[in-house]
Amino acid sequence: MDPDFYKKRRKERLFNRLHKSTVSVCMGVTAIGTFFIGYKVYEFFRYVRPLHQVQSKLVEDELLFEGRNIEDTSENLS
Repeated sequence: MDPDFYKKRRKERLFNRLHKSTVSVCMGVTAIGTFFIGYKVYEFFRYVRPLHQVQSKLVEDELLFEGRNIEDTSENLS
């Protein structure tokens, strides 16, 4: 039997374990990242987007109210 056979086998086992560990870490990071991004998307559509819609509606209503006030004052001055 080849004397280096066991050394090669030991190296192969070590590399296989390292590779398996690296793949496991990458899968874990992917799973956690997917969960985190999914939560942020949910948070955006549940809380942030409606808030922006309400704020833009308030700004639009305020501009319309200011426009009506300008028209009312110009009619009263004539």
